[in-house]
Order: sequence, then structure tokens, then C-alpha cells
Amino acid sequence: MSLIYIRQAAKNDLEQIMPIIDEAKKFLKEEGNPQWQSDYPNVETITADIEEGVAWVLIVDQKIAGYTVITDGPDPNYKKIDGKWNNDLDPYVAIHRVAISDEYRGMHIYDDSVNVLTNFSVFQHKLKSWLILRLSHQHNLRIQLFLMLI
Repeated sequence: MSLIYIRQAAKNDLEQIMPIIDEAKKFLKEEGNPQWQSDYPNVETITADIEEGVAWVLIVDQKIAGYTVITDGPDPNYKKIDGKWNNDLDPYVAIHRVAISDEYRGMHIYDDSVNVLTNFSVFQHKLKSWLILRLSHQHNLRIQLFLMLI
């Protein structure tokens, strides 16, 4: 049985995180998804995530298997949206930059981990009510399905 857990990312994780980001870029391209096809996210983006304390890694048997960012609002990325929020009063948790190593893709090991992480974030910030912000690119069907599970 594998040991699977999540922990905050550290700067010394960058050399393991960046290949996972590159694999995710390639995977998105193969899926016909235009996300991440430029220089984003790059090492500067991931470094900033780590420095802000919002970067998390998924560990499988002592190896980094995935990366994500969990933030609690307000998130500047969502100040301007095309449409209207159903609820813009309650605090929320946003999930960004979900990437899983090719080695672990399709095993669904990220599902429970991110669910635990969002619940931890809610507990940590003592939010009385909360939402998980579930937005994704229209072509990113895999993430849309994943977000329905949490």
C-alpha cells in the first residue's frame, strides 16, 4: 500500500514540481485545451506560490506526484468575470494550477487529497460558511469533472 499525503511546497521542491507542470502543459495540449500553452505557469509563478504559502504538493511514497494552489478569497483573478456570482458574500476557497505527474494520472489519487486540503483551509481560517470556487477553462473537462467530486 502506498503512503499518500499532502504538504506545503518548499523552494527545494521546484526541481520536482517543474517537470510535473511541463507534463501537464503537454497533456493539456494533447487534449486540445489551450490552457497553459504559453510561458504560464513558469518557475516564477510557482516560486511566488511557494513564497505566498499557497502551494501544495501531493506526495506518493516520498515522491512529489502533483501540485496545486489553494487560496482563500478574495482572489484578484476573479474580480472581473463574465457573468454573475451566485454568492459573492461568503468566504471561499479557490483551487488553481492542478497538475499531476504522468506517472500517476488516471489513478484518482488527487481527489481525496484536495478535498482534505480544502477542508483544512476552511478549518485553518475558521470560516463559518464557505464555498469552493469551481471555475475552469471551458475545454478543461477533466478538471470540471474533478471539481464536481469535491
